Amino acid sequence: MVVPSLTRRAFLAGGAASLLSGPAAAETAAVHSAAAFADSVGVNTHLSTEPYASRFELVRDLLGAAGIRHVRDELRPSNNLGHWRELFERHGIRSDLLVSPATNTVRQMQDYLEALGPEKVSAIEGQNEGDSDWFKSQWAAHGDWSAAVIAYQREVFEALRPRYPEAVLPILSPTVLDWKPDDAEAIRDAARFCDIVAIHSYAQHGEEPETDAPYSALSWYLRNIRDRLKPGAPVMATETGYNTLLHPGGAGVSEAAAAAYIPRLLLNNFAAGIRRTFLYEFLDEGGSPADMEQHWGLVRYDGTPKPAYHALAALLGVLSGEESVSPSAPAPAAALHEAPADARMLQFRKADGSTVAAIWRAVRCWDPAAARDIPVEPRPLTIALERPGRRAAFAMPGEPKGDAAWMELPDTGPEKGPAWMELPVADGAVTVHAGAKVVLVRLT
Repeated sequence: MVVPSLTRRAFLAGGAASLLSGPAAAETAAVHSAAAFADSVGVNTHLSTEPYASRFELVRDLLGAAGIRHVRDELRPSNNLGHWRELFERHGIRSDLLVSPATNTVRQMQDYLEALGPEKVSAIEGQNEGDSDWFKSQWAAHGDWSAAVIAYQREVFEALRPRYPEAVLPILSPTVLDWKPDDAEAIRDAARFCDIVAIHSYAQHGEEPETDAPYSALSWYLRNIRDRLKPGAPVMATETGYNTLLHPGGAGVSEAAAAAYIPRLLLNNFAAGIRRTFLYEFLDEGGSPADMEQHWGLVRYDGTPKPAYHALAALLGVLSGEESVSPSAPAPAAALHEAPADARMLQFRKADGSTVAAIWRAVRCWDPAAARDIPVEPRPLTIALERPGRRAAFAMPGEPKGDAAWMELPDTGPEKGPAWMELPVADGAVTVHAGAKVVLVRLT
């Protein structure tokens, strides 16, 4: 990641076809696989450099506890293969590996893959932000960064594709800086040598995930980066997130706001069809109150999880599993009834036949100009049930309260995990109060 004068984060535009919202919620909205959503979530790491390298056990255990199954990291011949194997063998964590002519030859990449095992790798991604000053200063850029990026992408593709089909090892495009969309056209010839376009879709001023602002909205990045490189191609957002450093002149958000926005960001991206979203990043790289680059993590530099970590762990804890949903999945189990325009609902089918609906309001809970939290009063939303006899319960991903609770509700059992509170069903509907945070409603 290279931080420009603008701050970075990612958004998803509201109004995706499968995202129910507004007074007339779409009756034909999709019911998604809960497991597919869990598989769409990833996080950036730097396992071979500090502070990750000396804290591998902490990072490994926190990744596993969060339910994260994908990391994005850089391939270097000096990487500790034992760490990558351990992530996979303990927690099933696979890696999106960045490759670069400045750090590895194609032959070294192939040797690395063979030594690690391709089953532990979810994708190979081209040069990271080749238009950055760092890459331009490398000998591998040859004074012409875009030509070097295209040539290397072609060499990678032609070396891997005959051996690994796309279904086994997809190849992602190179990326450009999120605030330099014109540079996507400079590497357009690389489009022939990738299966998926990678974008860095940071919102620039601490906006909510559903913003429609330029340089912030996912729809803006799709038009101005994806479509300039490879129009209509499938997409992974390989960097996005919220910085939590607050100081005069900074553009971070509070830890509380990040905890509300990050689950919404991931759900919005999934609803828009983004194949996978990698948050930037897992661990704060330092504790300096003057260095913004050090405060992107889900976990603080001292190793303590931020509220966003707990919110994500709770969300993935509910939606992880091995179930899948066939193309002929039944109609949605519920629909929002006479909801305000900012209401959102996304539904997931579980293996046990239950449905989990993620519900929130696309409202701002952080004031970037004043650098303060905005209180959001939850509003009642009515959910009409497909079958009036269903039982309903709700929970809210948030800060843990004690060792056993992952939700902002009393724990209902001896096992660690989400707690659920019963919702009364009346006249074939339930009412839930929703604000800036995601609320989960389980229908059984």
